[in-house]
Amino acid sequence: MHCAEAGKALIKFNHCEKYIYSFSVPQCCPLCQQDLGSRKLEDAPVSIANPFTNGHQEKCSFLLRPTQGTFLREYDGRSDLHVGITNTNGVVYNYSAHGVQRDREGWEESISIPLLQPNMYGIMEQWDKYLEDFSTSGAWLPH
Repeated sequence: MHCAEAGKALIKFNHCEKYIYSFSVPQCCPLCQQDLGSRKLEDAPVSIANPFTNGHQEKCSFLLRPTQGTFLREYDGRSDLHVGITNTNGVVYNYSAHGVQRDREGWEESISIPLLQPNMYGIMEQWDKYLEDFSTSGAWLPH
């Protein structure tokens, strides 16, 4: 799965007394279908940096994404979130009802938090072995 929006700036605007985020300013409000024509200056759309990254391009990172769907399309703020940890090749180790998973896709729109400082090369060289060893141990299993 490839997220076409990954890396694109988000547009934030206010309508219907709510903040709305999209990748472009629509002609009508997606909530009430009213024309978005003229606005007050404080309601003008603003461009903000996209906080999501393709988790498979991140090394040694903690990833967060909705369990189902994507943050921008289906996530409602109440649904479950899913976490994973990447190896140095972008494989995401995560735990589901089926046990430890090693995903090569599906984390294209996630929030990424680096787990290692850039100068920690000694740990990075052994990161994949540590992650694989930990994932095959019983530590991931519920007790």
